[in-house]
Parts: sequence; structure tokens; C-alpha cells
Amino acid sequence: MGAEFPKILIVDDETTNIDVLVELLAEECKTVVAKTGDQALRRALVKPCPDLILLDIVLPDIDGFEVCRRLKERSETRDIPIIFITGKESEQDETRGLSVGAVDFIRKPFSPVVTLARIQTHLALQRQRHHLVALNELKNRFLAMAAHDLRNPLNSISGLSEILLTMPLDEQENRSFIQTIHDVAGQMLKLIHDLLDVSSIESGAFALEKRPTDLATLIGERVELMRIAAREKGVTIREECPSMAPVAADPDRLAQVVDNLVGNAVKFSPVGSEITVRCGRLHDRCFLQVVDQGPGIPDAERHRLFGEFQRLSTRPTAQEKSTGLGLSIVKRIVDAHHGEIVVANNADRGAIFTCFLPDGSHEIIPTRVRPALAEGKALRMLLIDDDPVLRLMYAKAFAEQGFEWVGEARDGREGLALYQALKPDVVICDIEMPVMDGLETLKALLAVDPNACVIILTSSVDQEKWTICLAHGARYTLRKDTPFPEIRRKVLEIWKEYQGRFA
Repeated sequence: MGAEFPKILIVDDETTNIDVLVELLAEECKTVVAKTGDQALRRALVKPCPDLILLDIVLPDIDGFEVCRRLKERSETRDIPIIFITGKESEQDETRGLSVGAVDFIRKPFSPVVTLARIQTHLALQRQRHHLVALNELKNRFLAMAAHDLRNPLNSISGLSEILLTMPLDEQENRSFIQTIHDVAGQMLKLIHDLLDVSSIESGAFALEKRPTDLATLIGERVELMRIAAREKGVTIREECPSMAPVAADPDRLAQVVDNLVGNAVKFSPVGSEITVRCGRLHDRCFLQVVDQGPGIPDAERHRLFGEFQRLSTRPTAQEKSTGLGLSIVKRIVDAHHGEIVVANNADRGAIFTCFLPDGSHEIIPTRVRPALAEGKALRMLLIDDDPVLRLMYAKAFAEQGFEWVGEARDGREGLALYQALKPDVVICDIEMPVMDGLETLKALLAVDPNACVIILTSSVDQEKWTICLAHGARYTLRKDTPFPEIRRKVLEIWKEYQGRFA
């Protein structure tokens, strides 16, 4: 359905009525006219089909009721809302009209205000129906993709873990199998992460948390993580990111943009090639640019580039897996920042992706310099989560220099008692827990210590929950599928910011 100019078919044999309706709708709709029932049936099938039909009951060949009945029998036209035009006030006509599929009636002579209001209402309802149909189709595609793309990696994990449990292996074989399980699980997490991101965007739950962001530093951190995959393919990543003033952006979402663009460049780059990542300012905008030496974007397929589940004819050079969602997510994130993404092919070879973002300097609130963690002092941490496997993983992940794992709790009540006894620096607390959920636990911790540094941990994509926790005093929210190095970095960053409040 056209968002700017919906198409309306007017069916009436009286020229005066047609002229009134065409003039009334001229500024908001594209109108098509039919003067007989037969013309109406043929013109309703002309693509694109009408978004709404205004149908007179009395016509010279077949009456409006029969036209409506036939339209409702055809798959191409059955969902088009039909409003009957009538000069009669007959309950019998109304009952018959509704029984054959009409949604409303407009009386002659026309009241412009009432007529326009009724038409706009049904066009709005039709737009909502189209949106719901699109969401349902997207959901079905999600389920189909998840079932298809998760089956093989799950089989791999199941088979390899069974071998590890039942067969004697040497140390090298053990490590190889564990590495494969780790890699396959990472692919699964990436797929689920992409699916959840697209789902939250489409459902309207997508929101940005803008704060001062050092674009050059962010790019450097993300590129460093990508260099491992690039080195394995014999690909070099070069950075041209001069120091620049912070921009107002959501750093986590911007990190997704960098990850997807650089990750795509690595996938499509041949051995011995180079990827260049640039950032800077151009006039009143900041830009992030990724240039590769791969096959480029076929001109005939460029219009599909940012759609969901799109896989182009060009293939990754090492047969890497792709969900077909990454660039769609990039586009939505850039759009949410009121930015623009531009794609071009290099004259010789490769593709150039450039994201332009508003400078946003006026949105940045100046902050004080934040002190570093005191030298030699380990950050004392407490985890509250009902998942024993996650507690085990986090205890191991944070068992390194700079962190001290002081305790674990299975629920909020136990966590509150441990907090009072151990006085940790940072609490990481799950949202979904028995006995006391994360929000209740957060409130209880801050009631005991108003200055408690609490980080909310969640696997949920429900940003309303995150917002509520932040409003009640949480310092930050972390997703459970965040890689461990990133979680450690984030925890230190949050702690430094927290310390800055008391500097």
C-alpha cells in the first residue's frame, strides 16, 4: 500500500458524484474511475490493486452487491476494503452489504468532512493490516531460517560433544573439537542475535541510548577483534582514524555497524587483499567508511542490499556463513541516528560502504575526566543469577588480573545478603530470577546502599525492562550473549564512570 498516495477505485455511473469524490481526494490519493460493474471488476485487478474501493449500489449492468461479492471471491481483491455509496437509508441494504463483505457506507449527497473521515479511517486500518501481514511473514521467515540454520550447527555440537564424552582423544584432538564447538556456537549466537535485533526493530522496541562516543577509539577496538578472522584469511585491515571530538551516538549500536561492515568486508575479501577503515568529519557530519578489494556489488542487485534475508550472487571467499540480516540491521541503526549509508563500487575492484552521521555535538553533556582504577586494586565483583552454568562461566571469565570474584548468588534474596556481608564494588544482576527478580533486587540493593554500582544482565530484547531498571538506578544493562572480552571491558568502563561521580 502506498504510504504517500493510496490508490482508490471510485465506482459510480453519475459523473457529478465522481467529480465530487475525485476533487475531495485529489490531494491525498490517486483515484481510478469505473462507471459500470464490469469496468470495476476489471480495473480492480490492475496492478497495483486499489487500497480501497468506493462502490455505488445502483449500476447500469450489475449492481454493487454482486460486484462486491465477486471481488471478495478473488484472492487478488478479497482483502480490499469496500465502502458502499448509497442514496438510500435502508437497514436491509446495509445488512446485505455487510453480508457480502462491505466495511462501511457513505450516504448521498456527500458530506465532505464525514466522507473524508471514513475513507481515512479505513485506509489507516488497511495500512495496519498490511503491516501485520508483513510482520507475520517476517516471523515465519525468522522461524524457517532459525530452524534451517540452527539445525546443522546443533547437530555438530551434539556430535562433537558426544565424541568428547565417549571416546579417548589426545590433547590436540580435544582442543580442535572444543574450538570447533566454540566456533559453531558463536555462529548460532550471531544468528539469534541478528534475528532478535531485527525483531525488536520491526516491533518498534528499538531505541538508542546516545552518549558521548569516541568514534576513532570505538572503531579501533572493534577492528582489533576482527583482525583475528582477517589474519586467518590472509587479509590486512588498515585504519585511517584520526583523533576527533566525541559524537552523540549509541556506542553499542554503532559497534554493531562497524562489526557488520568490517565483518562483511573480511568475508568477501580474497587472500592477500587489504581492507581500509576510515572515519572523520565532513562539513556538518561525521563519517565511517569501509573499503574492501572484493568482488563489489552487482549493479542489478544493489536495490536488494539492505533487505532482510538477502544473499547476493557474490559469495564469501571462504564459504563463511551469512544470515542475510547484517546490512539490514546496519541500515536501521544508521537511520535511527538520522544518518545515511551510501554504497559504491571501486573503479578497479571492491566495494565502498560509507555511513554519514549527524555531528550531534550539541547533544553532548560535558563530563569530568574519569579517574582510572587505583593501581594494584582488584575490582571486587558479585554475580546474582539463577543459571549455574552462567555463574561458572562468569567466575572463570573474570578470574584474571584486575578482578576479584567475591561471590555468587542464585536469587535476589541470597544476593542481598551476600552484598551486605561482602561489600563488593560491582554487582552483576540478572533480570529474570525466582524469589526476587532483577528489578526487586535492584531496589533492595539501593535501599541498603544508595551508591551501589549495579549492572543489569539480561538475555531479553525487551528494552522497556532495561529502561525501567536504568530509571530505578542501574548503572548499565549488558546482554548475556556479549563476548567475555567485551563484558570485561564494559564492566571496567562502567566502574570508571561510576568512580568519576565521586572524583
